Amino acid sequence: MSNQLKISTINKIKSSLPMFIMCMALSSCIQSKTAGTDLSSSDQPPPLITVNTLKIVNAAFYQTFFMGDWRYKGSRSRGGKINAYIQIPAPLDMSKEVQKSYLRTAICPSAAHSKMWDEIGTTPLSIHIYTHRQKHSLYVDCINPRHTG
Repeated sequence: MSNQLKISTINKIKSSLPMFIMCMALSSCIQSKTAGTDLSSSDQPPPLITVNTLKIVNAAFYQTFFMGDWRYKGSRSRGGKINAYIQIPAPLDMSKEVQKSYLRTAICPSAAHSKMWDEIGTTPLSIHIYTHRQKHSLYVDCINPRHTG
């Protein structure tokens, strides 16, 4: 092979190398994006939780906790779920499982709160109790009595 041909081949490789690298990088990005995306039809975005929905939830709980040592601290939406927070003065003297059972039966809103349950529909509602920090809460998911199977 002549020197002229070798130089010509090297120059062609050098000129096409940046385009090759860009194509490889783009291909990697596309593959990475596709791998991280679940395209199954059963996945649905979390339901939209409006400020009005949170106000209705808050109204249901404020009625229950306006007197006594337990203080309702409001609700927030996160990840398509409504989280209601109750601060208690001291840890409850019972096992975590008994506490959860108590929360489900005595603290989760009853079917009488039909306006609230109709408003949240199938959106999950969790009740959190804590003494000092909300991030160290014990919680349960309430069952909507108006949407039981």
